[in-house]
Amino acid sequence: MKRINKTAVFFIITTISMFAMVWFGVNSHIDFGFNRNIGVEFLTARVVEVVTDETFFNPEAGRHIGRQELRVELLAGARRGEVVSASNQLFLQHGVFAQPGTRLVLWFEQHDGDEYFARVHDHERAPTIYVIVILFFGLLAAVFGKAGLRSAFGLIFTFVVIMFLLIPLITFGWPPALLTVGLSFVIVTVTLIAIMGFEKKTYVSLAGTVIGIAFYCLFYLMISAALHVTGFNVPEMSTLLVFGAGTDMGVGIREFLFCGILIASLGAIMDVSVSLASVTAEISETNPNSGFKKLFASGMKIGRDLIGSSANTLILAFTGTFFITLIMFRINNFPYHMVVHQSDIAIEVLRSVSASAAMVLCAPATSIIASYVYAGKEKGKK
Repeated sequence: MKRINKTAVFFIITTISMFAMVWFGVNSHIDFGFNRNIGVEFLTARVVEVVTDETFFNPEAGRHIGRQELRVELLAGARRGEVVSASNQLFLQHGVFAQPGTRLVLWFEQHDGDEYFARVHDHERAPTIYVIVILFFGLLAAVFGKAGLRSAFGLIFTFVVIMFLLIPLITFGWPPALLTVGLSFVIVTVTLIAIMGFEKKTYVSLAGTVIGIAFYCLFYLMISAALHVTGFNVPEMSTLLVFGAGTDMGVGIREFLFCGILIASLGAIMDVSVSLASVTAEISETNPNSGFKKLFASGMKIGRDLIGSSANTLILAFTGTFFITLIMFRINNFPYHMVVHQSDIAIEVLRSVSASAAMVLCAPATSIIASYVYAGKEKGKK
């Protein structure tokens, strides 16, 4: 009997699972939020004529501001092909400067009979997004070949799990923290197997990443309690409470900060674990007689450089999301003792330190596991 190819079975089952998740996410309708806007559609359209143009160019913003009245051809929906009128408001932060031929997205509200209301919502970006993603996957394949395609598969799986399974289940009232931790294990397992296959270093990396996630949970609980930070301190929470009224999310909303930090830091924790497991495997392959102490020392030596750069990258990434707020503090000449006590600062400290500390402790944990596994070669251990 021909031996079953585990890798092929893995990719087939995972692909089927992704299609099932997409089907679930697309067909999981909710009876709140935008669903209340009966008769409203977002339709792609092409500008046929600019009827009136009352805009001016703002050199500081680098964009036009004002108002336009347009005639546009609908490219989707029941009235596809029709030419309709649409208003276009251009603001400092948002707006589409329309010209004949410009493709855009309309807020289209159908009233009784032929009556309707249409206004420009935004640029049509979906095709460009798809092209950029395909080019990125092509770059991965061109540089790393089959390994690049495996990485792309892992990225797609992660996106599908978060968008079509995690978020819908949270909106249906599932516990966000437990759900995010559980699905993180699934994401890590599938991604590592997709990239490295059913190899010993895959299992070592998986164990190290799981330990890193556990450390993150511990540090989050400790630091959030010490800084008196709850999920309700997040600036966007007031908006979420309004839009989430009537949903089944309930008290689980306070766990969203925990979930967001874990998702944002999962890749960095996984990178550290994979790097140290791969390095230890390579050293063992080059020198099969290396014992536990030698492998561990080599892993930690490499880990020091790796953690130094990775922790700095993670902290800068979190701080970058806070950059505009820091500029605002500076422009308004807020005193230091006022700024340092802000809940916004506490949240950034929580994000940066909890994730980075988990990553730091993930390194020795992975080195210990990898050194034990690969040092067993000389002793005839499995």
